Amino acid sequence: MIRIVFVDDELNVLHAMRRTLHGMRSVWDMEFIPSGAAALESLARTAADVVVTDMRMPAMDGWELLAEVKRLYPQTLRLVLSGYAEAGTVMRLVGCAHQYIAKPVDSATLKTAIAQTQSMRSLLTDGRLALLAGEVSLLPVFPTSAQTLSQCIRRPGATVTEAARIIGRDVAMTANIMKLVNSAFFGTRQHVSSVERAVAYLGFDILSALVLAHGLFHDAGSAVMEALSQHSLDTAIAARAVALAENLPQIQVEEAFLAGMLHDVGRVVFANRPDVADSAVDRHHAEVGAYLLGLWGFPSHIVEAVARHHAPGRRAGRRLDLTTLVHVADRLAHCKSSGFETPEEAGIEAGLLADLQLLDRWPRWLTAVADRERERKVS
Repeated sequence: MIRIVFVDDELNVLHAMRRTLHGMRSVWDMEFIPSGAAALESLARTAADVVVTDMRMPAMDGWELLAEVKRLYPQTLRLVLSGYAEAGTVMRLVGCAHQYIAKPVDSATLKTAIAQTQSMRSLLTDGRLALLAGEVSLLPVFPTSAQTLSQCIRRPGATVTEAARIIGRDVAMTANIMKLVNSAFFGTRQHVSSVERAVAYLGFDILSALVLAHGLFHDAGSAVMEALSQHSLDTAIAARAVALAENLPQIQVEEAFLAGMLHDVGRVVFANRPDVADSAVDRHHAEVGAYLLGLWGFPSHIVEAVARHHAPGRRAGRRLDLTTLVHVADRLAHCKSSGFETPEEAGIEAGLLADLQLLDRWPRWLTAVADRERERKVS
């Protein structure tokens, strides 16, 4: 049974949550606590899978509580209840919270958030890796990307489009900005699936404050990040090219690009961990990346695409879903450097395209990706 600790200094709010979630007693072991200090005492006695806390509380606020929970119990899912907030508050919480849920509490949203993150635990049976992912609140970015974005924002006349283009080329920047813009802090009613729209939604002033004043993007200090971001971008471009070639709806084209960009995000988690062997990174980066995105509340189909991008499995009748598309795009991106031309040479999962009756599409996809590459070079 999942153990969840709810923390709010307003007793009427706690009582309301208890009533709202009464029907979950058979699957959740819930405790409702009126202060951060009391919550820490409870956690010291009995560990929790999830902590859900209000932001504004006397003595110990939500940020202080979650910072302690992160330090002491990094594997615990950390949720904060909030609404709109200034950039400084956002950046205090982004360092310690996994997700932000709008207040007053919507029981369906809360149930969905907890259910999805708990389902992610099946992805990682290695407790050490789950702990590693749980410690991550913001991903480190390639130093050149951070410098370029800072220079752009400081330049008079810089535009949202220019900033979005820089962010969209870096896998860690993309993950961080999408996590933020889809949180309750910024009140997005629908999931934003493209960096361009995310940056436009935030606006230049908020983006500038987050980056320049509050350090949204911090350097990774790792040379491996440059090659990783380049491959991620190549995969995203390939995913978009295939989606366009298949005449998919615009929202699916955007999600294809985003999932392609994020497919190797697990490698970013390992970027500054020399204590983890390369073989372990190769074996587990897909699961670690998906686990992290699940903790951050990314949609389940994007999480699945990241988790299974090496082995989507044969799912006849599902045609070109997002998981298969990202797998294909990843292999197409590798074709760019290797010169491979057939699905077998590229490493497409054996029998996948034939089972989905897509084998004849491969030459078309190769051409579509090559055309996109030529367009990039011209522009």
